[in-house]
Amino acid sequence: MRTKPPALPSSVDGLSPFEQTRKIPLAEAAAHNSIHPDTFKEHYSHLLKRVGPRKLMVTVHDAIVLPPPPSSARGPPVAR
Repeated sequence: MRTKPPALPSSVDGLSPFEQTRKIPLAEAAAHNSIHPDTFKEHYSHLLKRVGPRKLMVTVHDAIVLPPPPSSARGPPVAR
């Protein structure tokens, strides 16, 4: 028996397929997920699409539905 695929987040649910496949710069995708662009490249390199010699892009859908980054990517714990 097959399981149901997980529901899409509400932020993706209202987007058309054309809008979901639009490509955004790496820096914008990293900012959307509150991580540094280098961390994004390290952990999610499989989502990057090279558009030019130096330009890296990510689809809007991939940028929105990412799982949270590993705890080590968020930096050292805050001293209290």
